[in-house]
Amino acid sequence: MAKNPYQAAKLFEQGTRAMKAEQFGIARGLLQKALSFDKDNPDIMGRLAQLHIATWNSQEAVDLLRRSLKRRPNHPDTLLVLSQGYMQLGEIDRMHEALDKALSWDPGHPACMHAKVLGFINAGQPELAREALDRYEQIGEPHTLIVMAHGKLARTEKKYEEAIRHFEQILEREDAFERQKRSSRFEIGHCYDALGEYDKAFEYFRVANGGDIPGKVFHAKSMIEQWSKELLDSIPVADNGSARPVFIVGMPRSGTTLTEQVLSAHPSVETVGEAALIGHQLLRKGPSSLTGEDINAYANEYLDMLNERVGAGATRVVDKHMGMERTLGLISRMFPGATVIHCLRDPIDSCLSSYFQNFGTNVNYSRDLRMLGEQYVAHRKMMDHWGEVLDLKIMPNRYEEMVADFEPRARGLIEHIGLDFHEDCLRFHESKAFVTTASSVQVRSPIYQSSKQRWRHYEKHIGPLIEALGDYADTSVPEGTEQEV
Repeated sequence: MAKNPYQAAKLFEQGTRAMKAEQFGIARGLLQKALSFDKDNPDIMGRLAQLHIATWNSQEAVDLLRRSLKRRPNHPDTLLVLSQGYMQLGEIDRMHEALDKALSWDPGHPACMHAKVLGFINAGQPELAREALDRYEQIGEPHTLIVMAHGKLARTEKKYEEAIRHFEQILEREDAFERQKRSSRFEIGHCYDALGEYDKAFEYFRVANGGDIPGKVFHAKSMIEQWSKELLDSIPVADNGSARPVFIVGMPRSGTTLTEQVLSAHPSVETVGEAALIGHQLLRKGPSSLTGEDINAYANEYLDMLNERVGAGATRVVDKHMGMERTLGLISRMFPGATVIHCLRDPIDSCLSSYFQNFGTNVNYSRDLRMLGEQYVAHRKMMDHWGEVLDLKIMPNRYEEMVADFEPRARGLIEHIGLDFHEDCLRFHESKAFVTTASSVQVRSPIYQSSKQRWRHYEKHIGPLIEALGDYADTSVPEGTEQEV
């Protein structure tokens, strides 16, 4: 029986409002307190699980949702969120099982069908996405999410005019949520970009990025001061000696997914995608308070997570969690034998590509061009610092060099992580591995070269970005090319 259902309902409402305002720390506290007053309430568990999904605390979300389903079995909305948790954990079979179960109880559930279609697209199986949509039991006017699914599938199939028509329908619908309209504007922007109508594309991206708080830029100076060489030398190193973890660090849209897919095509390599654990460990204690016991506990917890996610068989396991430029100091104490790959790409291309992506709440600074440039500069300053003070093996991997001369770069990556080369790494695009990032379509191609110097199509629109990048922005015309007029 609930301790105080009235107080729980009040806190639930406040937590939901905080979530909508993207005040996730406040929302977490309110919802956890609400659950303490009504510990078996499936609505509170579901909302808290949604928060965990938004902040990539995937296992916590799955645990809560399993509890919720005991109180409310076969609930389609709960099964939908559970599928998202499984997706983040890379448990794709379980993701589809949850969605299939929800659709068996409610065949017309639009959000579950939308998730099912995206699941097939992200696995490189558009033909199965089309079959699922053809089987969908539609009654009356199609739901906004079904229109969205048709549009995304059409874009995947490079039917750009058809895709634009679907997404424009969503913009005209009074019943569509603002987040759905925002997503549609991003999608239309990508379609016009593919069609070479760059001014139209930029206008859709600009509007899509407007109207939201853009977040904060990472403050590199304070972290550099906090993680000084003297401080690092005072923190004990873990006893495990493991070389199993491989860490990929880079700004969003810098080639991290391409690098991950090349590595994970090797039979001895698995990936956990963007695992949030080390980011959470970083926040538990300040670096000056860390003890040898802490470091060993963190390392063992991380290795246990790898075993839970991918089993004990893989010789190397790739992690490309967001914001890794913040965690490398801690990583160097937990796994001094680990290898690191730093993905680099033309700074203007990398930042502009981020501006063109609908990252939701995960990369808030991507909504503002100037802020993107400032974030890039902070990232590079932090990586320069780690290069000076850490003994980790950090390999720079430049996107433009990789796409221009792929095989030697792929061989170099495998050599860097201490394995013998395998020909499968040259055929990474043939993998049916699930990809959840914005690069899911590109990694299905043998090599994706068309994004080099893409920013030149948008040069007249991106002055604030180029100014913020400062010396990192190379606007000179490459030798052997002619500047467009």
